[in-house]
Amino acid sequence: MTDPQGKAPVLPPDPGWARRLRHFLFRVVSKAEEDNIFFMAGAITFNLLVALVPLILLLIGISGFVLTSRFPDPASILIPFLLGNLPTGGEVDLVARVQTVIDSLLAERAGFSVVGFLVFVWISTRLVGTLRTVLREIFDFPHGRGIIRGKLFDAVMVLVGGLLFVVNIGTTVLVEAFQEFGIGLVGLEGEGLSMFRQTVAQLLAFAFIWALFVLVYRYFPPRRIPWRTALTAATFTGLLFEVTKYLFSWYLTNAADYTTIYGGLASAAVLFFWIYNSAIVFILGGEVAQVYTMSRTRRLHASNPVPPVNG
Repeated sequence: MTDPQGKAPVLPPDPGWARRLRHFLFRVVSKAEEDNIFFMAGAITFNLLVALVPLILLLIGISGFVLTSRFPDPASILIPFLLGNLPTGGEVDLVARVQTVIDSLLAERAGFSVVGFLVFVWISTRLVGTLRTVLREIFDFPHGRGIIRGKLFDAVMVLVGGLLFVVNIGTTVLVEAFQEFGIGLVGLEGEGLSMFRQTVAQLLAFAFIWALFVLVYRYFPPRRIPWRTALTAATFTGLLFEVTKYLFSWYLTNAADYTTIYGGLASAAVLFFWIYNSAIVFILGGEVAQVYTMSRTRRLHASNPVPPVNG
């Protein structure tokens, strides 16, 4: 907005932080409803459940192929990382049940063949394709990559995910080496040592999943979104994921009784609800970042209007 003489922009009065926050939340809810967030969360949940086991075996297989024997077994790092992102507590010990299932799968796994590798990659692309479609909707891209280019992109991203896990293993080994060196200098032991190692492990796991979110939000849409948007989405999602995990763990411990309703399927029900909840958090992160980016763009345009062209 400009004054009648066109000298300087006249900005509207500041509505106050409370009104801005209310308007922002209203826009996030409206966009989430427009994008059908619960349907998209269901699609992510289904395809993650389908691709979960092949993806775990594929990541372990790629890591074992790339790393030498001097590094630890990839399963010894991947499995604790996965279990650390599950809620704990309650009569249904989800972490222990999932640990048992994964251990049995790893005990029966055979060596990788070319056909088996390709099958695992193909099944895992279902999840990447679903995330691509969801992010295209969230960030308002009218067109995708197409069927062939999209499937090739999905396969490449699965392999990139395996290489990122290799990097994570190397980082973990280096951090543990520095830990041992630092612990020797500081002289930590007993409960203090245990707390220090637990804190470092949690920070490292959060940093890895945050970086993974950044890359997914940035590169999975049909065109790369701005870094600011990707960082906003990843930060919101990472923090909300941790808060939700804590609240879900409290709910399992103090309120829920899935064994009464689902009986022997209680663990499967809890795992399903947790994945569905995590999918909603992932989508909300993108919605918040998109609304924030659009709001910021409108504010910049309002404060720096384009001067009229004199004919």
